[in-house]
Amino acid sequence: MSIKEMTPSELKELRKAHQVTQMELAEFLDYKVNGVPNRSMIARFENGHAKINPRISQLCRLYFEHLRWKYQHT
Repeated sequence: MSIKEMTPSELKELRKAHQVTQMELAEFLDYKVNGVPNRSMIARFENGHAKINPRISQLCRLYFEHLRWKYQHT
């Protein structure tokens, strides 16, 4: 099964639509420096300076789907 890669703008739009900060997304993806979530990695994805690989694309989509479900059922 092929996973569609997420574009930088798609990531940013989804993150903002779900009111998730770059720090929160970095925490979820376990991007940390010295134990602190690395917001700059998310910024690099969103600005197109780092490639969003299929694994990260899938994790982000699942995370945002979970948040959507959670909001609908609370």
